[in-house]
Amino acid sequence: MSENGISSVVETINSHIQKELWFDFEIIRYERNELVVGGGKSLSYPHELEIHFKGVVFVSAPVEWRTDTSRAVFLILEGDEASKVNTKFQVEQGCYIFKFVPEDYPEDFSCLIGASRLEVKFREQT
Repeated sequence: MSENGISSVVETINSHIQKELWFDFEIIRYERNELVVGGGKSLSYPHELEIHFKGVVFVSAPVEWRTDTSRAVFLILEGDEASKVNTKFQVEQGCYIFKFVPEDYPEDFSCLIGASRLEVKFREQT
């Protein structure tokens, strides 16, 4: 997936999240280098979206987290920040570092996922 394609998916996800007053996430499953993160206004109900990370090379995140929807909560790391994470986790070339910014954690904490591509699935609203 091209960098423009990845950026477009990340923007779509943030746009959806920022329409809500709050948004919670959880790791649903990890199998064969695919990590699925689900999210919604409540984890007690079916997820409003699922983010499928493919070609996963590392994950550093709690199992569940909340986010502050008044700002972008899902990013692609770039520059020095990406370089530090790449070095620390020995990320393979061609992978992206995705970052969730969780609420109620220290300022320097983030949920990080190294993967080569991603897809998002939105649940149909009834």
